[in-house]
Amino acid sequence: MTDVHETQPLIDVQNLHVHFPAAHRGIVKAVDGVTLRVKPGQTLGIIGESGSGKSTLGRALVGLVRPTSGHVLHQGVDPFAMRRGEFASHRRDYVTVFQDPNSALNPRMTIGASIREPLDIAGLLPRSQRDERALELLERVGLNRDYASRYPHEVSGGQKQRVNIARALASNPKLIVCDEVVAALDVSIQADILNLFLDLQRAFNLTYVFISHDLGVVSHVSDQIGVMYLGKLIECGPAEQLMRDPRHPYTQALLSAEPCAMPVAFRKKKRIILKGEIPSPMNPPKGCRFRTRCWMARDVCSTEPLLREIAPGQQAACHFADTTGLPVGAVETAAYVGAGA
Repeated sequence: MTDVHETQPLIDVQNLHVHFPAAHRGIVKAVDGVTLRVKPGQTLGIIGESGSGKSTLGRALVGLVRPTSGHVLHQGVDPFAMRRGEFASHRRDYVTVFQDPNSALNPRMTIGASIREPLDIAGLLPRSQRDERALELLERVGLNRDYASRYPHEVSGGQKQRVNIARALASNPKLIVCDEVVAALDVSIQADILNLFLDLQRAFNLTYVFISHDLGVVSHVSDQIGVMYLGKLIECGPAEQLMRDPRHPYTQALLSAEPCAMPVAFRKKKRIILKGEIPSPMNPPKGCRFRTRCWMARDVCSTEPLLREIAPGQQAACHFADTTGLPVGAVETAAYVGAGA
């Protein structure tokens, strides 16, 4: 008989809405109808501009934000239906590593004490074993045991993030949401941290949700990629396939903006420059939310497109997702410039 946990997704998000009141100004629709699944051992990358709702989605996945409506199920269980004590115990399996490694650590605690703190709170090990466990985790993330006696101000930004990763591992989690974990680090350090995440995933059978605005970062670590825009999931699919053949215009624009180590005169792909800023999540456009900035927008876009399968495993919410290339007149009606511009 097959174990039910082998067939169930670790995370099952069903029509999730997360709205916030905006002090007499309306409702901020941070996440507005997202459905997705994350399988055990998988890495799901979430990309999008600032204000797209990706960080709020990540917080909802680990129980830091309560859904306004819809459900976030952990292996078929709704954590928000649990009692307080049960919920606190359950959440140890679902943790987050945040963007800023400085603010994530208490400056008055040594690094060893910060890593040990989750063990102290949960009482997961006998007290005599907690210090040793903290030292083992330090070594596992590539730091010498001597770092345990140091304070956060005595180590670099990359080392602080390694400490935060070690702290997240202390409770033996099933899921780690990585929210822009390398955005605040030097480029020379980013690759080391990303490779560390991959090593830890293989060693501990971890599941990741990797949130970033950097397509290059996400594509390096992800099995699946989801693209968010203004609270909606507008495209998703296998990482390699989505990077090779994006079907939603917004994803195409994001990919075209990726830095390329080649003179502009020799680049085959054109750069797509979107007009304007992302609209307010308090008053999103009706129909397709991207239509106010999309060069392919037509009258039909006033009707909201459904997220539908365009290719095996790949879905996109666009009326023109089956269309290859630009429609006639698109270059004249949108901010679309050539490679040499």
